[in-house]
Amino acid sequence: MKKLGSFFGNLVVSIVSFLVMLLLATLSFFVIVFVVSAGAGFAGLQPSADFLVLSATLIVVAAIVAGGISPIAFLTNITVQDDKNRVGN
Repeated sequence: MKKLGSFFGNLVVSIVSFLVMLLLATLSFFVIVFVVSAGAGFAGLQPSADFLVLSATLIVVAAIVAGGISPIAFLTNITVQDDKNRVGN
């Protein structure tokens, strides 16, 4: 019975994490649209809304992917270092 409670607890945590990530991605998208629009205005350009949304989407996706890859690379590096230390001892 304890495993079932742990399963549902993990499921709730996963759902809440997904919703928080979705909310933060949406908020960051709106901020990036404003930043790209302001940057284009400072440069004297008037891009269409299609290109503003496209560029903001690419920036947000790159930030999400980079944020997901960095911890994985860091944790992989720690594992490799631990394995090297075990072999040396």
